[in-house]
Amino acid sequence: MSLLKKAVAECIGTAVLVLVACGVAVVAGDSWWVATSFAFGLVIVAMAYSIGNVSGCHINPAVSLAMLINKKITLKEFCVYVLAQIVGAFIGALLLALFVRGFGNLGGNAIQPLLMKDGQLDALSYIGAFLVEVVLTFVFVIAILGVTDSRFHDGKHAGIVIGLVLALVHLFGLAFTGTSVNPARSLAPAVLQAIGGNTTSLGQLWIWILAPLCGAALAAFVYKLLTAKKEK
Repeated sequence: MSLLKKAVAECIGTAVLVLVACGVAVVAGDSWWVATSFAFGLVIVAMAYSIGNVSGCHINPAVSLAMLINKKITLKEFCVYVLAQIVGAFIGALLLALFVRGFGNLGGNAIQPLLMKDGQLDALSYIGAFLVEVVLTFVFVIAILGVTDSRFHDGKHAGIVIGLVLALVHLFGLAFTGTSVNPARSLAPAVLQAIGGNTTSLGQLWIWILAPLCGAALAAFVYKLLTAKKEK
């Protein structure tokens, strides 16, 4: 499969993720966490069985980083994948803005009240949010690495498993950070919301980018360590 086709697939997949899953978050609001969680999971299932055979359906720079570390993709592929994912995220966010007629709320991530002290952000709020995202991304990515490892099984049901795991981490993480675990998914809404005057997500963007990448890298190294003996 050509790299261009893979890039187009990643762009489409990420656009759908941001449009539909973030769209559900916007429409459903805080009282419908289950709906939002399963929206993210179901999008992954749908995309895994539609574009998975083309690009592997990463639609997440953190996943692509883990695949790069584990030598499943090349550095060139990684760079192209991430660029395509970012472009796709902006396309999805722009479409969502068109549908909701504004940039004020596009599902951008923000530190939630559970991590605040008396309704205010402090150092522990940022540390807590960062650690939550690292842990959630670790859980998500190590599950992906395990279920897609052809050395142990054929991966026919990988899309379903990955979708359920993403729903799971959202069920836990929404109350703390809104759950990112995906830098591209967070970047586009944050930038466009800032255009609409809502700069909260953009001001915390370093968390939504750096923490998922750290969690993914940790998952990749841990998975390599755990499966090293079986590679011999």
